[in-house]
Amino acid sequence: MAIKQPARGLIPAIFVMIGAFAFIYVGEKIFLMDIGLIAVYALFFVWVAFVVSLCDKWPCHRMKQPVVGSIFLLVSLVLGIMHPVVMGWLGYDAGWYWPLISNLFLGVGLVVAFSNGLVAGFKQPKSVFTNALFMYVFAIVGLLWFGFVPAIWFAMFVFVFFWMETWPFGATKQPAKGIMMFVMMGFFALLLEYGFEMFHTTFFNPDAGLWFVLFVWWLVLTSWQLETWPLKGVKQPLKAIGGLVITVPLTFISYYIIVNVLGIATGAGGMYVWVFVSWLYTWDIVFGKWPAERAAKQIAPESAGKEAATSK
Repeated sequence: MAIKQPARGLIPAIFVMIGAFAFIYVGEKIFLMDIGLIAVYALFFVWVAFVVSLCDKWPCHRMKQPVVGSIFLLVSLVLGIMHPVVMGWLGYDAGWYWPLISNLFLGVGLVVAFSNGLVAGFKQPKSVFTNALFMYVFAIVGLLWFGFVPAIWFAMFVFVFFWMETWPFGATKQPAKGIMMFVMMGFFALLLEYGFEMFHTTFFNPDAGLWFVLFVWWLVLTSWQLETWPLKGVKQPLKAIGGLVITVPLTFISYYIIVNVLGIATGAGGMYVWVFVSWLYTWDIVFGKWPAERAAKQIAPESAGKEAATSK
């Protein structure tokens, strides 16, 4: 008997929590890292997982879960953790970590928004390697020419693609669709920043940063893991509005608990939550809904790569 929502999404979320806690414990207790550096490793790790989502299950087409997920998880961990190490070898200090992360994720957003059009017709592994090369070159050239693009757009990326389901531009052809997606994300990002300013803060401050990453957590949990339950059958734009009605109060509640009940500083709290967000994304990308969906033979159908490959 198939497991239905919300259990279908909550069961994997338990494993996400275990993975994130283990990642933090190993970083803090064994390698004696501060939580800021641990968050950096986690974000490079999840960026590699996004790249993995573009590989179309290559070279694990015939494998089932949890084997295929375990392989992709290990690859994502190893390659993700190697990023700060290699940057150190090349002479780049910690001040480059977050700008590079921001630009790499913007590369992911471009690939998804434009329906993976850069590699149309390419077979694996040429397709995924070309995508990865594009994102690296884009991120590095961006850093050298104009710096980095603040990631405030990223929460809006999740909302526009997975709660709004690209409404009202779902049937629009490329490249017009990709352009309009970024216009919409930019508009919502401006509204979010104006909202922060109403509370006398900004995206770049620790308090707003914690609110932002909690908002990302709830957007991803509800749209990826819970598959927009209990609003799955609601039509747009009411579905997207309902998504905000669910996620925004949960963001405020969890913010209050972290700061006022647990007594965690906003800066440190934001870094901890980024680790959990990284594991939340990665689990759905590499394992899908396993173990709630044991028969799955593919990486997550809700992943960014699947969206990019199938969106027309």
